[in-house]
Amino acid sequence: MIAYLHQSHAHGAVERYLEQLLRGLDEAAVVVAPRSPDLEALADVAELRPFDPALDSVGRLRHLVRELRRTRPRLVHVVDVWPLAFLAARIARVPRVVVTHHTPELPRSDNALGRMLWRLGWATNPEVIYTSEADRAHDGRDGVVIPLGIELDRFDVPWAPGGIVGAVARLVEQKGIDTLVAAVPLVLERHPDVRFVVVGEGPIRDELERLAEGLPVEFLGHREDVPAELARFDVFALPTRFEGLCLAVIEAQAVGVPVVATPVGGIVETVVHGETGLLVPVDDPAALAAAVSRLLEDRELAARVATEARRRVRERFSVPSMLDKTFTFYN
Repeated sequence: MIAYLHQSHAHGAVERYLEQLLRGLDEAAVVVAPRSPDLEALADVAELRPFDPALDSVGRLRHLVRELRRTRPRLVHVVDVWPLAFLAARIARVPRVVVTHHTPELPRSDNALGRMLWRLGWATNPEVIYTSEADRAHDGRDGVVIPLGIELDRFDVPWAPGGIVGAVARLVEQKGIDTLVAAVPLVLERHPDVRFVVVGEGPIRDELERLAEGLPVEFLGHREDVPAELARFDVFALPTRFEGLCLAVIEAQAVGVPVVATPVGGIVETVVHGETGLLVPVDDPAALAAAVSRLLEDRELAARVATEARRRVRERFSVPSMLDKTFTFYN
């Protein structure tokens, strides 16, 4: 029996990762996570044991300990950093505790209790999975590197660019979509017919739409047909401020779209400047606009970096490869 512990009640890359693990697992599993409509689909692939998201830290710790003592798993996998879960697993005497550390660069602003729990949790020495070598080096802990996987067949769609520069991202400050909006007028000076598309939803959507007022920028919100949207992009541009291994970049590369991104987190391993895309500094609209314009103008460069990126993605980032490496690590 394996117990998966997760503290978020949203649905994004980490939750897709959890679902992939559960669908590939060949033994019984339980998932302990906050009660949320976004996580109910997990009940199709594992026993879901939701808890009240209103519980405070002490209440969550007690709940987790009770669930783990009841379940007696051979291994706990915390699918994103949650020090409280590390403590609960040790208190419940679980033999092995594994955590996937997706974003070591994530800025922290904990209160005193949060800082104490962070130190205590990591002091339990969980075994760490990083999704890129860059993240392991940044974090400085021992651990193994197991890249995330994508469903490659889903992104095997014909690339048919339609004069669009686009991004796929959750609309939060981290992703730097405000930098992309600021770059739009600079790109239009050289390419007045280009349109811009942003796929994704998030809490700052209204703010971004105000910033883009009067510009040819379309916000599509959440879409289920992401591969088809990517296939319309001439250039994928994501000026994110910090990342782990960025699945949105990898998915664009899998379709064969040339990418401009920032050298943060695991992106430095998937976007090698001049080889598999172009890199620009964080918070630099002028550099972003110049790189986007370069790919729009130099079709030979765009085709070369996109082709090489697609080849590397198909070698490194399949779901079966990720599952095989993860389950080998479990055993």
